[in-house]
Amino acid sequence: MNPSRRKMALAAVAGALLLPALATAEAAWPDKPVRVIVPWAPGGITDILARLVAARMSAQLGQQFVIDNRGGAAGNIGAEMVAKAPADGYTLLLTNPGAFTTNQYLYKDMPYRPEDFAPIIVLATFPNALIVNKDLPVKSAEELIAYAKKHPASLNGGSSGTGSSGHLSLEMFKAMTGAPIQNVFYKGAAPTKVDLSAGRIQVVLDNVPGYLSELQSGSVRMLAVGTRTRLPTYPDVPTLDEAGVKGYESSVWYAIAAPKATPQAIIRKVHAAAQAALDTPDVQEKLRQLQGIVVGGSPADAAKFFAVESKRWKAVIDRAGIKAE
Repeated sequence: MNPSRRKMALAAVAGALLLPALATAEAAWPDKPVRVIVPWAPGGITDILARLVAARMSAQLGQQFVIDNRGGAAGNIGAEMVAKAPADGYTLLLTNPGAFTTNQYLYKDMPYRPEDFAPIIVLATFPNALIVNKDLPVKSAEELIAYAKKHPASLNGGSSGTGSSGHLSLEMFKAMTGAPIQNVFYKGAAPTKVDLSAGRIQVVLDNVPGYLSELQSGSVRMLAVGTRTRLPTYPDVPTLDEAGVKGYESSVWYAIAAPKATPQAIIRKVHAAAQAALDTPDVQEKLRQLQGIVVGGSPADAAKFFAVESKRWKAVIDRAGIKAE
């Protein structure tokens, strides 16, 4: 036999022998603990949501889903770990939009690409809102915009770092309204909230769950929300679209993905377990308490959602010339 043909024949035999083993591994999944990488520190919304959903998935599939917090570099450290992990279903990523959409436009040297992931499911969205210090003499988004234009050097808008959701949401607001608001960047949400409550900055356009205690204490006020509809828990607060910023929409969402070559049989199992978790009343109630909105849907829905969000935020980043270091 020709040597090249012999090699091809051997490769075909090896492949045929390997297929049953792969099929068995897919059918047996999960037969050991599954690691869920959360590329953020414990205690935040990402971590809370991950533990909530992972517990229900563990109960359904009879195997542990272990949360592994790997924070740093705006989520890039943990995301890279998943992108380069074996595509066997035992390493998953649960995170916010950064890894899937915005980071590729913010960072010059990315250790992975969004295409390195197989989208599985968008779990939930959490609304962003226009929130101001209690002493700022405005009562609506319209008044804030007018105030900013009348006093162009007086308003400072805070966010937890370049390229964060709060930063990008505020940049989109500025671009759509022409309001001259100066950026002030912090190393995290905690100091941002402290300075907003103290009046050292005057405005944020950030995630509602992070400001619940400040809203309840009265140190800050919510002028408008970035969702398409009003929040059930804040029915008197208008949307930014209603307030005159037509078409404005901004929220933080969280999704599960796997390394891109993960077998479809495993993807389907992960998806089914995650969707079942979202359908449980206790998970829905916890999300409601956190102002979250359940999303769900198929892996194809998730992939389409990633693409739409990526295009939308790329336009904001390019317009403002934002680059992270």
